[in-house]
Amino acid sequence: MKLKALMTLALALVMFAGIPAMAGETGKPQSICPVEGGKINKEVFTDYKGWRVYFCCPACIDSFRKDPESYLEKMKAGGVQPARTPQPQTLCPVLGAEINRDTYDDYQGKRVYFCCEQCKIKFKAAPAVYLKKLKDEGVELEKVPGSQGEGS
Repeated sequence: MKLKALMTLALALVMFAGIPAMAGETGKPQSICPVEGGKINKEVFTDYKGWRVYFCCPACIDSFRKDPESYLEKMKAGGVQPARTPQPQTLCPVLGAEINRDTYDDYQGKRVYFCCEQCKIKFKAAPAVYLKKLKDEGVELEKVPGSQGEGS
């Protein structure tokens, strides 16, 4: 019985030993393409199993997709943690309520949704506070349709 418990504990330790780097607990942010080794371009990426992996060029995405697990292991072995896949905005950054997609403000080329007009007004008084909150929650805001990334 004790041997079985000890074996279970040992197995759990082995299983969890490599997880922190991939769980976002440790490791350095990605700066190098896992395929070619060049500097990453944050506009060139793919999302895989909850992770966002950046590349130096679009051709590297195809190579990654052929064997993603080996590239993730290579990153992990180098002490690199991929970013978590950003989530779409579903909650108001002011009150935390469900968003109303008819109530929004376009700010610096990004569309921010709110639950009501009052929250939109509060956002305009301190946008940096609410944008940081969204970023910290892993939310990626939509680009304003037809925008080049610049705005109000």
